[in-house]
Amino acid sequence: MIDEIANSDSIAEVVQAGLRAHPKALPPWLFYDQTGSALFERITALPEYYLTRMERQLLHRHAATVMQIARDHRSLSIVELGAGSAQKTSLLLRAAQATERRITYLPVEISSSSLQTALLHLSNEFSTLRVQPVLADFVRDSFRIPTAPHDQRMLLWLGSSAGNFDSDDAIGILQNVSEEMSAGDFLLLGLDLAPDCTPGGKQIEDILRAYEDADGVTAAFNQNVLTRINRELDADFSVERFQHAARWNSATCCVEMHLVSTVEQNVSIRALDATVSFRIGESIHTENSRKYTPAEGRMLLREAGFTAVRTWLNADGWYGLFLGQREEG
Repeated sequence: MIDEIANSDSIAEVVQAGLRAHPKALPPWLFYDQTGSALFERITALPEYYLTRMERQLLHRHAATVMQIARDHRSLSIVELGAGSAQKTSLLLRAAQATERRITYLPVEISSSSLQTALLHLSNEFSTLRVQPVLADFVRDSFRIPTAPHDQRMLLWLGSSAGNFDSDDAIGILQNVSEEMSAGDFLLLGLDLAPDCTPGGKQIEDILRAYEDADGVTAAFNQNVLTRINRELDADFSVERFQHAARWNSATCCVEMHLVSTVEQNVSIRALDATVSFRIGESIHTENSRKYTPAEGRMLLREAGFTAVRTWLNADGWYGLFLGQREEG
């Protein structure tokens, strides 16, 4: 078994700080307990959630090209930040193995249940792939890529997960994680693209539907944060008194997820010896999902220390893969 990384002390710290803040906010890593990880896997299969479907299509078309561009005589270590169940990564792994190189895959996750799911999936699909799971918080910790120094390395940050941070923070994470990468190493980013709002183009409403699905799976995913706080910090949140909301922020070009109090209420968090008050309509901001233009995606690569090599967009310009190579020095 892979033990959970987040303990009650770290959860207590972020919950106390977040619910005392004005406005109230919680970090999105709290989503990913066992229940939350399973709910997110359901989200990725929803018809409204185009991100995973379009990224998978791009990987299916271009994985072989990615691996040909990255072709080298050395062994290859593929390191994936926030790997989840590693379902779509299989497309890249198959293309990598086709190059007849020695491949090591290192899925990095804060969620032990996601790593367990990934290991089961990979063991069923790949009989010879070397897998080294890494349980780590690459956002909050001083995380470095744990790979053999003589391997070529390819860092993956897919699923538009970089959009959960503002661009400066996303660049900082990439700079920190890739600090020991060498010239000739690669970074592959998957990014959801900004709306163009031209007739027939990607609309803000298309994006919002991906975060407010008809079946209520995203709402359950968001509300599960409160269930987790109840369980781990002995709180008494009434989940039904908080409504899931997805809002478009045009100033930052991102979707904000909120939990909105439907009544005036007080919530006791006994592990913190605290009572938190909510007004009607007051919300807890739980996640951002920033959208990028293609030019901004290439800017992320450059600012993180990579030269933009190739960009692949789906036919409608809704989603993109951005490949960069580590610069000298």
